[in-house]
Amino acid sequence: MITLSRNEATKLLNKFWNKTKKEWFKVETLQDYTAEDIGPSLQSWLNGNKENSIRLMLKDTNKQEWVEQAKNSLFKKIRIHIAEQPYTSYLEWEIEHYKHLNIPLGDEEVYLVNKKDVANLDLPDRDFMVFDQKRVAKNYYDSHGLAYQMDFYDWDQGDDISQFLSCRVKLLKKISELQPIQKS
Repeated sequence: MITLSRNEATKLLNKFWNKTKKEWFKVETLQDYTAEDIGPSLQSWLNGNKENSIRLMLKDTNKQEWVEQAKNSLFKKIRIHIAEQPYTSYLEWEIEHYKHLNIPLGDEEVYLVNKKDVANLDLPDRDFMVFDQKRVAKNYYDSHGLAYQMDFYDWDQGDDISQFLSCRVKLLKKISELQPIQKS
């Protein structure tokens, strides 16, 4: 396992993504990533102008690289957000983001799972991504939802990723009972 700062992590994260052939599996645990996503769309949402927020979301040119990367990937993409009730304003905005961008443009399956329904699962304490059940990236965020470092695990390098794989299996079983979020 290696730990890298956010700036250093991008290259290795892209390498993990580009090596993926079958499946990308992401678990999100925070209820607010405002510092990561603050921009005109989110700001408009937080100010109560939801229609304008969605319009701005659809015009966001900063997402073009992500959209192209997602479109060019042929593997399955599953995103699970462990959510608490009531939803934060941020999470309400992110659900719209999923509906308008992640699902139709990124070809993701996105699920919201109630935190209470997975309280008995031994979930890692951070967001994480599993690439082809061989590589894992675990995110660290500050109190404002801004990523500042990542841990990288590579099964081919002898890293133990069993906790992440076990969590993946348990969450896949859980989402088999749920319907994914539908695109708008």
